[in-house]
Amino acid sequence: MNNFPKIYLSPPHIDHLEIENVVKALKSGWISPYGSYIQEFSSKLSQYFNKKVLLTNSGTSALHLALKLAEIADGDYVLCSNFTFAATAFPILYEKAIPVFIGSEKRTWNISPEFLQYAIDDLRKKHIYPKALIVAQIYGMPAEMDQIINICKNNNIIVIEDAAEALGSSYHNIPVGALGDYGILSFNGNKIITTSQGGTLILPNEKKYKYAEKLASQAKEKADYYKHNEIGYNYASSNILAALGSIQFDKLNKKVNKRRKIFNFYLTKFKDKFDVEYQMEIKNSIANRWLSTFIFPASLNKKIKSSLEKNNIESRYLWNPLNKQKVFKDFPYFGNSLFENKLFNNGLCLPSGDNLKEIDLDKILAVIEKNI
Repeated sequence: MNNFPKIYLSPPHIDHLEIENVVKALKSGWISPYGSYIQEFSSKLSQYFNKKVLLTNSGTSALHLALKLAEIADGDYVLCSNFTFAATAFPILYEKAIPVFIGSEKRTWNISPEFLQYAIDDLRKKHIYPKALIVAQIYGMPAEMDQIINICKNNNIIVIEDAAEALGSSYHNIPVGALGDYGILSFNGNKIITTSQGGTLILPNEKKYKYAEKLASQAKEKADYYKHNEIGYNYASSNILAALGSIQFDKLNKKVNKRRKIFNFYLTKFKDKFDVEYQMEIKNSIANRWLSTFIFPASLNKKIKSSLEKNNIESRYLWNPLNKQKVFKDFPYFGNSLFENKLFNNGLCLPSGDNLKEIDLDKILAVIEKNI
């Protein structure tokens, strides 16, 4: 085992500016869901997306609120990306609704419009009419949103964008997360911008914002005593987290450019060595390349991962398709299992943090090249 410092997959990149802002928030005495940094960070995000936004304590909380605003209830059907992290689908089960998993297309690895249409048509024959779609923009890659949105509009289906991994990505010059009826972000510790934990719900109008804000704050009614007419949630963010996020957001373009540069470094080196597959940007889209992900030849994938691990370098397999997991295995699936199994079995996420140095990338490449 080499004894150089561990290279992590996507670590937080924090400097003195973030620390100073958090200290200011602490000194202000406002450490709850109220304070100037909540307003500051919300304002920056609202301007960026040109929509109302609500800061939350996680991306999962934001997604649950989106389902509540979409009036998803017990027994409703919700279409959902299959090749994604489980948090994309868990909120569907919170509401005792029924997820219908949609497989990936081979260019972006996101939801296939073809499988989406097929699923809707097949369900309609059974007199099942899905109310919403959750489309995950995995690894920061924009999906085929024009086709997806048109299909959903034609079938009266609400579109919820899970853009947890995609802040800084765009589609036809519109920020990913602002394309659907609702959008969500995550600021978890491994994301391109972090508040240690936290997220954001992107909303279409003031009315929806006010209702989401109420639900996220335990559904308290306006009264001079504690009054509750419906179930609420403890989903609000805090002034301290917002102080961290506000400074991080100012560095977004720099972070996206660095991650794209890292992806292109890997791709350029790999293309000369062997046949490697990767997520491809569709026309008029820009991916933030949150993680650099590649499909390696089947004989190399596990060997590369093992060698990286022995050399103190973190890598990770791609998402395990949801329809293959015990918690979701009994729900409907429409897609190409062979392709998604290939993604899982042969794919790897490589270190992609925007604090990676050239010497780190050279070390990673040297370890991989030993296995070719």
